[in-house]
Amino acid sequence: MPHVSELIEAFVRSWRVRVTLACALLLISSWAFFPHIVYRIAPVAFVNAELMRVTAPIPGRLSPDLPRKGDTIDTSTTINLVDSRSTDRRHLLDLEQQGAVAKDRAELAKRQLDEIAVADRELEDRTRNYQSAMIERLSKEIVEAEAEKLGCQAEMAQRRQIDDRMTELVKSGYMSQIRSAETAATAEANAARCAVADAKIQRIKVELSAAQKKVFLRDGANDAPYSQQQRDRLALRRQDLETDMLQQRSRAQQIDAEIKEERGRLERISHSELTLPSNHVVWSVSASPGSSVTEGQTILDLADCAHRFVVVELPERDFEMVKAGDSPSVRLIGSSDWRRGKVRQVLGSAARTDDRLLAAQIPRVAASNIAVEVEVPQDQGGDDRSFCNVGRMAEVRFNRSGFAFLDWFKTSQPDSNTDLKRQAAVLRPSIE
Repeated sequence: MPHVSELIEAFVRSWRVRVTLACALLLISSWAFFPHIVYRIAPVAFVNAELMRVTAPIPGRLSPDLPRKGDTIDTSTTINLVDSRSTDRRHLLDLEQQGAVAKDRAELAKRQLDEIAVADRELEDRTRNYQSAMIERLSKEIVEAEAEKLGCQAEMAQRRQIDDRMTELVKSGYMSQIRSAETAATAEANAARCAVADAKIQRIKVELSAAQKKVFLRDGANDAPYSQQQRDRLALRRQDLETDMLQQRSRAQQIDAEIKEERGRLERISHSELTLPSNHVVWSVSASPGSSVTEGQTILDLADCAHRFVVVELPERDFEMVKAGDSPSVRLIGSSDWRRGKVRQVLGSAARTDDRLLAAQIPRVAASNIAVEVEVPQDQGGDDRSFCNVGRMAEVRFNRSGFAFLDWFKTSQPDSNTDLKRQAAVLRPSIE
């Protein structure tokens, strides 16, 4: 039997084996250089994301429930960020004092109005009693004056009879004319007293009519008694108190509204809440939970996982070949999944350095190169335990002109029956 070494030597010397090995090496070389022929390849790129920096809006103590570094925020949530320890409450205390004073003044005016109402009822009773007494008095005076008038009229009638007889006696010579003149003068005086009594009756009737209308014509020049005058003064005082009470109540209501607003403001500034946006990851925590912070101090940095991107360098001669909106292929190193990205912007080597707050460092563009920013698809490399793959190396391929028919190679490998059917439907017409 031939020795094993002889068999190996015969196998190696076989021309078929040599041809097969040469063909394999040619195929491997072609496969290795094929992407460089079809695509513009940018092998050095790092996944990057913009950072959202959270600073303390007020001085105070941080909440102990802050998210930790590396926590992924799937849905938008609101957390308590900072609790203030020294809130200025002087304005609230001043408003509360003003409100208490306004309420006390309104209550004092209310008590005074109640007292005035009681005094007004007493004075009203006194006025009513005075009016009724005055009416009764005037009625009695009218009766008295009428009686006096009747007596005067009776006396006047008697004096006239005496005067007539004295006139007859003077005519017959039994009485002197002087005596007759005295009698006539006495009769005239009596008639004058009767006229005075009649005028007195008319005057009292006028006073009675006025008293029935609460206008009193006696007791000096006043048309109302003292009790009615006091009621008038109380009415003016009541109007002033009612005005003051309404003003103080309105002021108290306004101050209550200001107190409510001030308490709400103090409640808002006594603690600060933070709404954590969705599809973000906590990139860094600059302050310990529960520690004291000052206004403007950095607390958190959140990386935007929904809009990740890579920045790659290409020769400047390709500036016109790459446009914003193009769809290059992006693959994370270590993964076989190719996805379509989107070119955001293309910058020349002399452009200013990106001054955005980023999670990863962007290398400075070398001379005669351009920087192309490509957005990474959101559904690629979304491992929540790896900071959304920020900082991971990626490979980007740009189509060369003339090889557009190979676009379907950029898609990911089919991972379901649906993808197989879709690709079969696309390839079937070309096969037929």
